[in-house]
Amino acid sequence: MDNPIWIADAGQMLVTPLLQAPLLQLILDGLLKSLLLIAAFVLLDRLLCRRLSSASRHLIWLNALLCLAVLPWLPALTALWPVSPGTGQSVTTGALIELTVSPSVSPGTQLNIGMALLMIYLLPLALLLFRLVVALYKSQRLYLTAVPETEPATVELLAKLRLSLQVSRPVRIRLSASIDSPVSFGLIRPVILLPEQARDWTESMMTDVLLHELSHIKRLDWLTTLLAYVVASLYWMNPLVWFALKQMRDQSEHSCDSAVLAAGRRDTDYAENLLDVATRCLHARRGRNGHHPLMQPMLDHNTLTTRISHVLEDNKMQSTDMKKQIRRSALVLGLVSTAMLTALGTTQLLSAQESAGQPQRPAPATRSQNEEMLPIHSEIPVYPRVAAEEGIEGWVHVRFTVGADGLIPASSISVVDAEPADVFNNSAVNAAEKFQFRPRTVDGEAVAVENVQYVFRYKLEADPADPLDPAVPESARNLLDQQPPLAPKPPVAPAG
Repeated sequence: MDNPIWIADAGQMLVTPLLQAPLLQLILDGLLKSLLLIAAFVLLDRLLCRRLSSASRHLIWLNALLCLAVLPWLPALTALWPVSPGTGQSVTTGALIELTVSPSVSPGTQLNIGMALLMIYLLPLALLLFRLVVALYKSQRLYLTAVPETEPATVELLAKLRLSLQVSRPVRIRLSASIDSPVSFGLIRPVILLPEQARDWTESMMTDVLLHELSHIKRLDWLTTLLAYVVASLYWMNPLVWFALKQMRDQSEHSCDSAVLAAGRRDTDYAENLLDVATRCLHARRGRNGHHPLMQPMLDHNTLTTRISHVLEDNKMQSTDMKKQIRRSALVLGLVSTAMLTALGTTQLLSAQESAGQPQRPAPATRSQNEEMLPIHSEIPVYPRVAAEEGIEGWVHVRFTVGADGLIPASSISVVDAEPADVFNNSAVNAAEKFQFRPRTVDGEAVAVENVQYVFRYKLEADPADPLDPAVPESARNLLDQQPPLAPKPPVAPAG
């Protein structure tokens, strides 16, 4: 039977360096927030799917992915917001904060595990982005090898449909033997690419296909697909992101089908033309281009049946009613997204200062409107190797000033007292130089805070039952008794 103590130690060795690495902590925190964010939009879509049109549902999923794009920038944005009096966690002048340091993980092990975990994230991300570059290259090659459509009837039909759909950008039609289904791509000068079999299509079939692809172009679906794929790649560990991307693309197809019907085409004729085009393009049933990240074929055998059913069962909405619903949906989604992003931006689900086996201290209540300084990052001091090997324990009491930019000027750091003298001083000072705070603001202006004090306890074995080493001077103990620590204990630091 496995030793539970050994398992716990091994788990702590894996979790501790993960939580200590700022980049890895940021990735995990973003992953957890992205799961909550997408889950909220999944619930919203399920609740409203029967009431909303495909265009509004597409907007839900596009909005979800755009929120994920904003998510990594929330800490920087919230740092610019003034902290309201009486809210949040704060630090005042004279606050004494206690951090415990112990040499339980070696630097080599911490570095190796942290780098391995970081590579596990970066390698798939690089592959996904490389796949995007290849897709862009293939799209360019398809365009260059395609033959321009010169049939006057088709060119005139395209111009007529562009005018009816109010597509102002120039659109070109090309024929290619390398595709199995009509597709469209491009932003400034978009192109509609048709298979060679299009030469034999009837006018009705060509009209429906061009209406469908022009609807994609008008809605900027190629651009939104490109951005959504980049966001999904950044959050590739979140399975709900890929679900959201698929839902967005499916609703995009349904929206363009609805746009064809809204242009005056009969649902039965359109469904029949979809089947007829798919029959003439026999290879379309193989879905050869179905996995292209930037091209969504009009005829995909995986979704064709569902789309035909949707076309025949779709509740036709007037164009004006659809526009009103989209505007209302955009307004509601904007409010919901702002609320969720605000909540996630002011909450850190995973703190780099937390560790297994060390519970976070509760934050004290704010006592005045000037208590607005918030710790953002507390660097973990390195336990000196010589002290660890010789079994030396002790503490260092440092004082410094937090500048208006939230950083610690090196010249402001001073050692108030230490025991034993000159053993842990350099370790504590080097760590304090890397501390970061959200600056204190007064009337909207960031101000410096002086006399911020930390006690670094260096213990070979941290004892949670012992809140303060008895060797800490009485003055520091009294200050701690008067004001509880305002920052959580960090994970244990390596010897080095």
